[in-house]
Amino acid sequence: MEELPLAIQEKLRGMPGAESGVQVVEVILEDGRIVPDVTVVDCTYARDASFEPELVAEVRPATQPPSGLGALVFVVFILLGIFVMFYLLWQFEPK
Repeated sequence: MEELPLAIQEKLRGMPGAESGVQVVEVILEDGRIVPDVTVVDCTYARDASFEPELVAEVRPATQPPSGLGALVFVVFILLGIFVMFYLLWQFEPK
């Protein structure tokens, strides 16, 4: 486990999950690379050793996968819109 820089530790303390002692975050390195799903313990130590702690430029909460319910609602609205469009075309007759 590697200790993160103090500025990053302070940012982690303000993020959701800090109260539990274990956070899963995305780490942005100084060269722009993103290291996803890094586990941080007590806002201090990172369990993922795929990067040098001194190269960490930023951290952000790990992204959540898109909601399946949201996608289903979107598809239903699209299908409903297509149905309404064809219904209106069927009802209107040229004079």
